[in-house]
Amino acid sequence: MVEDRKFFSHGGINYMSLLRAIFVNITSFRFKQGASTITQQLARILLDDREKSLVRKIKEAQLAFALEYSYEKKQIFLYYLNNVYLGHGAFGFASAAEFYFKKTPSELNTEEMIVLASLASAPNRFSPLKNPDLSRQRVNAIIHSFREDQILKENPKAKLDEIYLSFHMRSPGETVFGNRKDHSPYVTEHVRKFLNSLYPDSNIYETGGFSIYTTVSEPVQAELPKIVKNYVDNVQKNGLVRKTRLTDNKNSSETAVFRRYIQDLSPALELFIDTDSFGGQNESGLQVALVAVDPSTGEILLMHGGSEFKADNQLDRTTAMKRQTGSSIKPILYSAAIETGLINASSRILDAPLIYRNQTGNWMPENIGNQYDGDISVRLALAKSKNTAAVQIAEKLGISKIQDFFQKYFFPDLKVLSSRFRGDLSLALGSLEISPLEMALAYSAFANDGVIKRPYLIQKITDRSGKIVFERKSTDEFGLKVPEERKVVSSQVAEIMIDLLHGSANSAGVRSTGYRGEVAGKTGTTNDNRDNWFVGVKPGMSMAIWLGYDDPSYGLGSSALGGTVAAPLWGTVAKIFEAAEGSDERRKYSISEHAISATVCEESGKLPGPSCKHPRKELFKNGTVPSEVCPLNHGTDVKREVLRNVF
Repeated sequence: MVEDRKFFSHGGINYMSLLRAIFVNITSFRFKQGASTITQQLARILLDDREKSLVRKIKEAQLAFALEYSYEKKQIFLYYLNNVYLGHGAFGFASAAEFYFKKTPSELNTEEMIVLASLASAPNRFSPLKNPDLSRQRVNAIIHSFREDQILKENPKAKLDEIYLSFHMRSPGETVFGNRKDHSPYVTEHVRKFLNSLYPDSNIYETGGFSIYTTVSEPVQAELPKIVKNYVDNVQKNGLVRKTRLTDNKNSSETAVFRRYIQDLSPALELFIDTDSFGGQNESGLQVALVAVDPSTGEILLMHGGSEFKADNQLDRTTAMKRQTGSSIKPILYSAAIETGLINASSRILDAPLIYRNQTGNWMPENIGNQYDGDISVRLALAKSKNTAAVQIAEKLGISKIQDFFQKYFFPDLKVLSSRFRGDLSLALGSLEISPLEMALAYSAFANDGVIKRPYLIQKITDRSGKIVFERKSTDEFGLKVPEERKVVSSQVAEIMIDLLHGSANSAGVRSTGYRGEVAGKTGTTNDNRDNWFVGVKPGMSMAIWLGYDDPSYGLGSSALGGTVAAPLWGTVAKIFEAAEGSDERRKYSISEHAISATVCEESGKLPGPSCKHPRKELFKNGTVPSEVCPLNHGTDVKREVLRNVF
């Protein structure tokens, strides 16, 4: 048999393996090696004890001995077949046969029985729905062994090809419970990985019974797969997104980045990706990553990591993918400059062509459409996403000061900072690679008094007896290496950023969906439209949305700007979220110290003079309210005099 070849000849316990396990576990100072016969596996199911200890192993051996003494081998084997966990909620071979093949056990052919037998040791890892290639490898190994032992004579490859083709057509999230699709597959996958991290050396799915309490908004999260799929279909159908080949160079810098990115993926995903094809034809579709957090608590409210969760598309891009952010990084830069007193909302900045010399030659940061507006306010520079302004602000701040703020916002861990921060002025335009979750957290500071909370999705986990096996305390659930909370800017600066970002959000396409609620956010588009972002906050939520292709040698086409693609999806989800969750007192911006409101001249940024015709209210940090009165004379006669002197 696959799991225990000596089952019908041993006494229920593999003593040599048990002694070896005891020795390994003692010398390694932790329980890490199993040693289980089928009888011992049945004993483990009956004990329903997941504690990883030698005491449990001894209890398991005692019960296995008692089972062997009390029952015949066939009875033990039959009970094992009826109770072993085989994945997707299927306990026992009868349930699994119905789920995987729509058959009774007696109707199964040899190949189908081998597929089910292959699941017993690791039903989740070898699931033919979730990881069909890994499953096929496992089945092939079993068949090879059977053929060597003359148990199986024919090569069943053709039949297996047909079986696995049917598996590829099914959803990885299906379960035995009416074969319903998992409507929160990326949340489920995160929970599964977290459970495996809690129990790395045991098969926690054998007996089931876990109750997992999460932070997600269930009614909205359940709708996300349909919302995202429909949206992706629509933007492609309407021509807003057109997959565009950007390079034929397999050795391009972007492809090199993607290769490094793939190296960090799990082995299961690598089976689906041919890294040698990068730079060649790539048939992968448009992907979407969406994640929302509650700024005041760090709770994950929504999480969806791809366009559609299926066997060859299980990567959670909200956390595992890091991409250039484009202009969506600019609010971080502006907040740093306002915090240090370098600029305020009414400061003036020259929007004009710039040339910088660097080691590779001249670098000229260009605005969208090569449009330049001359002397403009900081508010307008951010609203119009002026690249020239962002680079000038970065230059005045200095790389060292920018690094300090990026460490606060993104990379508190020094090793992470050292590996991911690159100090040049292009970072002002979003050249650093950041994950959607990291972007959502960065913006959450603006809605929460300048404080970022560590994110979490799992509140607690209980076993079938109701015992709490995990309770969120100070766990770094997403492995970000960040503290429980961190102050990144003052409360006043956070409020100023919300005020500045209102203008960017209102012109970004969020309102095109009919969303009329509060929003402060920023679009982001990278070179050749490889990446399309919108990151925004509303009371009680900070949400980041990214659209693009996994292979960066493809772009979204010339029509795909952040305001026309990512922003409308943000508005759609926010509208549905508010309809489902409503608004309450908790969903307010957290501001402990309000910024100072003052009236300034819109054209000079100084206090309005007697002839100022365009005064406006602006918010200021303490000590930064302008003290000078606008010296400009805004009368029409002066304008005519100037024109007369010039011409």
